[in-house]
Amino acid sequence: MPPEERRAAIVEAALALLEDEGPELTTRMVAEAAGVAEGTIFRVFPTLQDLMAATYVEYLSADRLAEKLGAVQPGEDLEQATAAALVALADYIESVHFALHPPQRPDIKPTAHVLEAKEQFKARFRDLLDWLVQTFEPHSREMTITPQSYAHFLLTLSLGRHMGRPAGLEIPEITQFALNGARRRSTE
Repeated sequence: MPPEERRAAIVEAALALLEDEGPELTTRMVAEAAGVAEGTIFRVFPTLQDLMAATYVEYLSADRLAEKLGAVQPGEDLEQATAAALVALADYIESVHFALHPPQRPDIKPTAHVLEAKEQFKARFRDLLDWLVQTFEPHSREMTITPQSYAHFLLTLSLGRHMGRPAGLEIPEITQFALNGARRRSTE
């Protein structure tokens, strides 16, 4: 197997384990999942930290985010689009949280892979904003604010909901709050 294919296979195996095991995965687990000897991993990645960094970078890649967002069905109206966007944001933020805030491990210095993961997330943050703006542009006449402002507002609410984890604050309530503050009132 050519080196780049071997590297990709190891990272893919680590990705599958990362979703199941979280950052507690070991090189032995990755080697078994990739069908290679543990020494092979260290010929490709000098340290576990290097393997984790490559895995987090791939986990937070633009292609993976685009695949997730491509599966979202935004619905026909502003309310459906808002609810679908909030669900997509909540799912994504939850799924990448451990990459941005992994538990401390004595065998891995978190600075390198955490910093790289945070840089990747900043880029994905911009991708999320672009996707949100595109999602809400068709509804711009229904709104009192621009799709760009609405996108920032929803992303801020989603991040706040995830970080604060307030009891009882669920997506339907956030959807209604967002809509009632952003929807143009009927003059009837």
